[in-house]
Amino acid sequence: MKKLPSYRLHKASGQAITRILGRDYYLGQYGSEESKKEFQRLVAESLTNPHFGIEKKRISIAEGVVSYLKHAESYYSGGTEYVGMRDACKPLIELYASLHLTDFGIPQFKACRDFWVKRGCSRQYVNKQAKRLLRLAKWWVAEGLADPSLHQALKCVEPLKLGRCDCPEAERVLPVSDKDVKATLQHLPKILQDAVKLQRLLGCRPGELVSLKPSMIEAKGEVWTIRLTEHKTAWRGHNRLIFAGPQAQAILKPYLQTVKSDQYIFSPKVAVEQRKDVAEANRTTPLSCGNRRGTNRKANPKKTPGDKYTTQSYGKAIRFACDLAGVQVWSPNQLRHAAATALRESEGIESASLILGHKSLDVTQVYAEKSEQKAIEIAKRHG
Repeated sequence: MKKLPSYRLHKASGQAITRILGRDYYLGQYGSEESKKEFQRLVAESLTNPHFGIEKKRISIAEGVVSYLKHAESYYSGGTEYVGMRDACKPLIELYASLHLTDFGIPQFKACRDFWVKRGCSRQYVNKQAKRLLRLAKWWVAEGLADPSLHQALKCVEPLKLGRCDCPEAERVLPVSDKDVKATLQHLPKILQDAVKLQRLLGCRPGELVSLKPSMIEAKGEVWTIRLTEHKTAWRGHNRLIFAGPQAQAILKPYLQTVKSDQYIFSPKVAVEQRKDVAEANRTTPLSCGNRRGTNRKANPKKTPGDKYTTQSYGKAIRFACDLAGVQVWSPNQLRHAAATALRESEGIESASLILGHKSLDVTQVYAEKSEQKAIEIAKRHG
């Protein structure tokens, strides 16, 4: 809107009138308090509602999805949940792009859910995508694009139940063995070796690890305190503290001396240079032959390493190293599981919950795998 609407007299009828976004609105008797209040209401709505003046019937599913994704990109700061929401919208675009949004209902919702079922996705994943679509429908209602009855109706659709659907169950995420981690480390650059070792010691989430900056670390006393500003539950107002002991401090100290306080500790740019250093050290071709380092660099490369790892790029680097090491591929989350299991065995579940930053012991139970060896030892004594 280039300029605010004006309150005017419609001479033929004697009513007050205003034009907003190309549409005329009659407000009642010109000069009356009621007409002025109606004018103020319409102006306020036009400034706050991006869909003001658009009839619900004219909005297609595709337009509704685009509007939501614009909101989600800023709301989730382009993080992993935004990627998940974008994927959840795929069946809407493929199946119902031109359908009017007000014609969307339970049959279409179930068809979108079956979109994932037919692709062999796990029951847990299908239910998770369905929940995301339900969140999308709730936003449509809140923005006035759909009737409240839509969200209420979709909430009545039960999630897929264990043993009562054809979807496979998701494989449990187990802790990675220290043997596999050690073999993988040999094929990672030094900076990623330190990242993996640090995550195994601290038991932090991958997203917390890649977001570390020197400014978050209070390097005082026997145990350092890390106050995270970027973490999973920050939007809930929760604080997340990580405590680094002597082993973790030994890994972090060199970075505190070389990395600026506002920069990320684990940088893809540094990892790329370290890989090149290793390749150059292992070079067998004489420098007078073949390409020397930097001579084949593109002037305007399409892709350059960033200042920060994402959880996806961090995991991708580990998968690549696993393939080189010839071990079963594992993910960064399995390092957290391994740390949780070790903490629970040595310190108990409450202590493990404190270190992992869980608000509920039930969550810690998911991460901390019970030790079969410990059960065997107990059976020897008491069985």
